[in-house]
Amino acid sequence: MIQLRADCLLIQQPGGGSIPFTAEDLMLEFVGGAVGHVDPELLNNAALGVLHYFQEELGRTSITINEFAEALAKVLNGLGIMAEVTEVRVADSVRVSDLRALAAGSGKMGELEFFARLRQTLKEQLADQPRALEFRGLRGCVKQLVGRKHWCPACDRMQAWIVESLQAWFGQEAGASKTAMVIR
Repeated sequence: MIQLRADCLLIQQPGGGSIPFTAEDLMLEFVGGAVGHVDPELLNNAALGVLHYFQEELGRTSITINEFAEALAKVLNGLGIMAEVTEVRVADSVRVSDLRALAAGSGKMGELEFFARLRQTLKEQLADQPRALEFRGLRGCVKQLVGRKHWCPACDRMQAWIVESLQAWFGQEAGASKTAMVIR
């Protein structure tokens, strides 16, 4: 399992699943209009305080966008900044790739072709600098590549290889620092 960065929370999506966001990313989604009128450092510190509250005080790593919005509005109101949550949106651009489809599309070269296609898919998905990348179907993909119906030690090795490869390639790409990556 991939460890969540300390400055991130998982935001639950309406259709299921979660995407990691930093406090700054979330704050700008619904406080964006007030950014020009209020000290950005104050807004950032308020958002970080809300993140700390959920992580440390409540012991949560996953919340809804509305929970974050309501908590931040309370903090800002307490500081004398009238904040109303009128519209909450999450992730303008999330790119989703199905690892099972990549594995199924690999021809006679099997895992060698799979890894080449996976690297190419990662590069293509990052070209638009989306807010998040999501690679789905890791478990099914691994069993497909290894040729097993049930999980085995070879599956553990293949899974680790896929995750480590994605992490390494992701770290090498320009512009990846503003993008979150989820592998499930």
